[in-house]
Amino acid sequence: MAFAPYGLENYDIPNGVISIGDYAFDGSNLQSITIPDSVTSIGDHAFDCCSNLQSMTIPDSVTSIGDHAFDCCSNLQSMTIPDSVTSIGDYAFRGCDSLTSLTIPNSVTSIGDHAFWGCDSLTSISISNSVTSIGDHAFKACDSLTSISISNSVTSIGDGAFSDCYSLTSVTIPNSVTSIGDYAFIGCDSLTSVTIPNSVTSIGDHAFRSCDSLTSISIPNSVTSIGDEAFYYCSNLQSITIPDSVTTIGKEAFSMCYKLQSITISNSVTSIGDGAFSRCDSLTSISIPNSVTSIGD
Repeated sequence: MAFAPYGLENYDIPNGVISIGDYAFDGSNLQSITIPDSVTSIGDHAFDCCSNLQSMTIPDSVTSIGDHAFDCCSNLQSMTIPDSVTSIGDYAFRGCDSLTSLTIPNSVTSIGDHAFWGCDSLTSISISNSVTSIGDHAFKACDSLTSISISNSVTSIGDGAFSDCYSLTSVTIPNSVTSIGDYAFIGCDSLTSVTIPNSVTSIGDHAFRSCDSLTSISIPNSVTSIGDEAFYYCSNLQSITIPDSVTTIGKEAFSMCYKLQSITISNSVTSIGDGAFSRCDSLTSISIPNSVTSIGD
């Protein structure tokens, strides 16, 4: 297991070392480090707050990157993740402000919660075909992220996964995804288009709240519930069709959609939540089907 003195700026981990221990280089002055092929795991907080570290190549022998492994490495500009890595831990690259791009290899199956939260310079990311889940807040507040490619292997998008990604303009959700988490795209105010596939059954609470560049959205026939405040303050949303599969519209689901002019509610809807269409100032008429048994305040 590797540990090193705090004051080192450059360090070569000796051959034969198989793991880099938890907190091994936490808060050190490291500018560069060489990791040998013998290392199989990088521990929790291993390089946490190594603010002078600029680049890192992880060898093909490593299978896991621990929680907070590179948390707050604010000068880390480039990172190569090899095909051997299967999991990226929670908060693994949080606050890596200088990281501009990253490719997640086909070996990775899960991206941890908050894994890339606040990577301000990250402009694009490609999620490989092996990833099945994107953790909660995984890419939250990646301010420069303009595009993201989500593979067909992903089945769930975690709560707040892309929240406050202010530069994200479009997203295509693949047919493999069944649920969009709460707050998944909240505050993505440059998002102009989103494609929701027929595999999605639920749209979480606040999922697209304050996406104020979104003008239209198509909800597929697979969706059964629209969460509370799901499209709250989508101020440029002009029209929406709620399909026959939806049974519940959450409270304030479309509140403050000021430009919403028309909405079609299907005969499958049984309940409309409190304030579901409050402050929809451009809505001139609405037809409530016979299936509705309760209308909120």
